[in-house]
Amino acid sequence: MIDQPPTYSKLAISLLAVLIFLSGCGMIPSKDSQVPQQASKNRVKPGYVDIGPRHEPVKLYPLKIFGGGKSKSVSGPGPMINDPDYAEYLEWRHWQEFKAYQRWKAEKESQAGS
Repeated sequence: MIDQPPTYSKLAISLLAVLIFLSGCGMIPSKDSQVPQQASKNRVKPGYVDIGPRHEPVKLYPLKIFGGGKSKSVSGPGPMINDPDYAEYLEWRHWQEFKAYQRWKAEKESQAGS
């Protein structure tokens, strides 16, 4: 008898009994359902949270992680340096890079054509 595998009907009946037992535990009424609910007497301002009857409402602060908080001093994308000489240097450097790219592209096309 010990070496015989359980039949599927015995397994199904035991599984069903466990499910009925567990679902029946949720049907027992608790004492909390008989206690009348009290309405909140004091209103909490927006941006605050009430943490209990013995404490004052606490102000909520947003988390500024992953770039969520933008600095008010930054107006937008672009260089923040207002130096005209530096701006002229950047323009010259970009022009040099563009000319170097054009030479490279022309050399690549001439090698591919040959």
